[in-house]
Amino acid sequence: MSAEELLEALRHLPDQVRDAAVAAADTDDLPDREGLAAVAVLGVGGGRVAADVIETLGELRGSVPIIATGARCPAWVDESTLAILLSPSGEEAAMLAAAHEAREAGARLVAVTSGGPLRAACVEWGVTVVPVDAEAGPAAGLGVSIVPVLVLLERLGLAAGMSRAISGVATQLEARHAALDHDLSRVDELAAVLPGRVALVTGAGAVGKHAARRWVQEIDRVGGVAAVRRRLPTGPADVATGVRLSEATRDGVVLIVLRHDFEPEGLDGGVALLDDAFDDIHTFVAEGDGPLAQLLDLVLLADAVAAALVRRTDD
Repeated sequence: MSAEELLEALRHLPDQVRDAAVAAADTDDLPDREGLAAVAVLGVGGGRVAADVIETLGELRGSVPIIATGARCPAWVDESTLAILLSPSGEEAAMLAAAHEAREAGARLVAVTSGGPLRAACVEWGVTVVPVDAEAGPAAGLGVSIVPVLVLLERLGLAAGMSRAISGVATQLEARHAALDHDLSRVDELAAVLPGRVALVTGAGAVGKHAARRWVQEIDRVGGVAAVRRRLPTGPADVATGVRLSEATRDGVVLIVLRHDFEPEGLDGGVALLDDAFDDIHTFVAEGDGPLAQLLDLVLLADAVAAALVRRTDD
């Protein structure tokens, strides 16, 4: 994908998030809520990342346990379980196998997918399918996977405050995009120093962990720069791990620090140690109302950095 195509995907991200929410809100024939005691969110690849985020939000807002299980059906799944089959492509064989297992276990099923064998199987079984846009592009992939599931959970009374969270996401993405339109200097500065080095991406808490994972994916797979993820340090031992990596790398590392409002307490000392141990540090601070808005704000910044790296390659 060219830099122009990546940037164009960024421009459409807020509308894609809203469209995904509307599609889920308009879906009929949802499973019966009565007697549901747990939710299993099945997903692999990008779907697994989205499922992990949904589990995190479920801890804050869920009325029953909401658990990301990967492409497997746990032994506890039964008639009291809602199994959400989350696969933007619908092509993964492992997801189809897990769907079969969940159905055989008696779980109530709903799929969030664009097509493939998974959608075909769900149509055959009479399972409700919420459509997603498989061509949404890397900038929208995480958002359009998470948002329909949150809408479904709220409609079924299994999680509260999701509509407000989604509205906050779209608002913040528009604000961040406007800011990047006005000033790309910090993104370009980072893209200029990354080639030939290793990006060491660090963040704390659930939002920081998921955001750092996306940064590593975009910098590596899209931007073509080696990247690794580490937790934001809490003491000298954590800092030393990054220093050893830098010393073992020919051209050293570029440290990328992701900050947000939902970090655990007690991080300031570790961050100060980073300032003493590394020369090339780039810090990005999330904005937005709520953890989902701040997570996707950081995700959008990752995509902007990836686009800047691609643009340098194109030039």
